[in-house]
Amino acid sequence: MAIRFLALFQVLIICSTFLHIILPQNSCNASNIVPKLKQCGFDAIYNLGTSISDTGNSAIDNPSIWQAMFPYGKTINEATGRPSDGLLIIDYIARSADLPLVVPYKNSSALHLSTSRGVNFAYSGAPALSKEALAKKNITLDWAKPSLSVQLGWLDDYFKGYCNNVKGDCTEAVRSSLFMINFGTNDYGYAFSQNQNIEEIKKNGLVSDVVEAIKQALKKIISQGARKVLVFGVALDGCRPISVTMQSANKSATYDRFGCVKDNNDFCNYHNVLLQEGLKELREQHPDVQIVYGDLYNAMQSILDNSQSLGFKSLTEACCDVDVEIKKKAVLFKDKLCGAQGTIVCPKPEEYVFWDNGHCTQKANEQLADWIIQDIFPKFQCNA
Repeated sequence: MAIRFLALFQVLIICSTFLHIILPQNSCNASNIVPKLKQCGFDAIYNLGTSISDTGNSAIDNPSIWQAMFPYGKTINEATGRPSDGLLIIDYIARSADLPLVVPYKNSSALHLSTSRGVNFAYSGAPALSKEALAKKNITLDWAKPSLSVQLGWLDDYFKGYCNNVKGDCTEAVRSSLFMINFGTNDYGYAFSQNQNIEEIKKNGLVSDVVEAIKQALKKIISQGARKVLVFGVALDGCRPISVTMQSANKSATYDRFGCVKDNNDFCNYHNVLLQEGLKELREQHPDVQIVYGDLYNAMQSILDNSQSLGFKSLTEACCDVDVEIKKKAVLFKDKLCGAQGTIVCPKPEEYVFWDNGHCTQKANEQLADWIIQDIFPKFQCNA
């Protein structure tokens, strides 16, 4: 049985009747994140990525998508298009940089080219590779979600307008901004959902192609003037509730002491090692650019290791879920989970690492962000 790297796209699709894409600053719960990154002097944040940093783009395009409606947004009392009960890692990074929450690119009514302090291009389900490139690996998509290259095109279009409107030197404005990239999870998720196993994926070069796509994207934004870049690896996929559920029938699956699927996590580490090797090459080619690795893998490991002191009581179960029998059938047919009929929402999301079967709670996102911020601060030489 193929070991399944379960992607974020295997969760709920629900109808939406009301959605606030931009989360008002005063509607958020108090955060323990201090404005540490303010010392880095980032003037704006530009983000390319997947659902872990999607603050509303996919929900604007498709108001019936799963994260567009309650119970998503439960902790902050409104659905914002974020795949969580509240805020995401990107939101806490923006706060730490003393910047506004980053505006989704698709929200044209809130996107002011001359005044924006950053733009978020991330899109739920987005792969690093194009639909055509994935097809060459025998991975078929029903419809193409905006890949890394598409999001780069959006970035180009945005800066054409921005540089025509900005007062002063556009190049300097770009140089003082933080660019962030997070990709990979969905490419592997699509492959495993189509019964490709880990060895097949390694053999067909999917991981190396994903890493190469990220490297080429970095080269492009560097050529456009970027000098501060944060590139995220992939986290511990084997700890996601949906991964644990799918492996429950696999007698050959092995688990770590937290109940996470070891093979999935080892595969994530394989991707991260190749990615870091690629980033090292780029640093040598561009010594004037700060290219920093965002270590989500060890950030998540830190949460698991310190779960009791952090107040987490559930590490591999979803706060928003359905009962066991419904869940097994739903996962098998890639059907609705959180928000479906029979949904059970836990009374205390802050005690759970995962909100739904593939995404973290606000509490976990805050802890992940805090770990990342502490790790990247000296690497960006912010205290220099």
